[in-house]
Amino acid sequence: MNKLITLMISFMLLFTMGCDSDDTITGGAIIPEPELVGCEGTTFYDWSDFEFSTSLDAGATTWLGFEMDETTLFSINLNQPGFHCAIFESCDGELGSPPPLYSFMSNGNGQEVGIVTEGTYYLEITNTRPGRLDFTFGISLSDIVYGCMNDDALNYDDTANVDDGSCEFNDCNTQYYLDNYGEMVLDCDGNCAPLSWIADGFCDDGAYGIYDEEGNVVPVNLWCEEFNFDEGDCEVIPGECSPGLIEDCNNICAPAQWLGDGFCDDGSYQYNGNDIYFNCEEFNNDNGDCDVLGRTTEQRIFNRIPIGQ
Repeated sequence: MNKLITLMISFMLLFTMGCDSDDTITGGAIIPEPELVGCEGTTFYDWSDFEFSTSLDAGATTWLGFEMDETTLFSINLNQPGFHCAIFESCDGELGSPPPLYSFMSNGNGQEVGIVTEGTYYLEITNTRPGRLDFTFGISLSDIVYGCMNDDALNYDDTANVDDGSCEFNDCNTQYYLDNYGEMVLDCDGNCAPLSWIADGFCDDGAYGIYDEEGNVVPVNLWCEEFNFDEGDCEVIPGECSPGLIEDCNNICAPAQWLGDGFCDDGSYQYNGNDIYFNCEEFNNDNGDCDVLGRTTEQRIFNRIPIGQ
């Protein structure tokens, strides 16, 4: 009788496990649920205050999840270059739902990523470099400040972190500029500059200027990558002067055309920030420009104007 009761209890326990457990029984063995991988196994963190350190093998990937309750501008801090990062708005199986909202390679420093709105996000980090690497990862949040972010614009806002398309620029296509200087471009500082001044033998790094429509002298700066540093005009060769330049009385490179041009170059004018002197015997007293006392040192309108005089 006791054996029969024991057998019945064992059968009831086995039946109860089969009904209540999520595990599958096959041939008397219990098969556990498969381990979650990819974005399905994402651990979620508080985005507003989060930093951690870990290691990843070459080609290995880890997933991090975040939930946002407001629109914000975020940046990441990953102290190793060569990690590919992709941010997805949802998870589809093991992978984030394509396309990613943002995709970029870490540079070893802080990187501004972009704007995220309220919602759930999945971040995939992959080590693309050979070998296992330790790294530290963190996220920074910033309030969004809309404004003009182009520092060449008239209304540039240095507090803005999201450009709103409101930038305003100088209008160089007026009849005044066309009549007096010809075709114009915006220089490295967003000011109007004559197109003909590019690669003309003069280094236009702010040493010269033009008159604007109000009669103000505005420096012209072509010394930046956009203009290939005035197309080589500002390239200095040690011990030599660039084409179109000669050494003055003090061995300072200066425009050759300044000799005998009606202006006494006795230090009254500067080139590339240096006072220029042609008033010596070697240059025949600036080819006569400095012979007469009181010779004009006025700056000619519609010509290259030395800055800082």
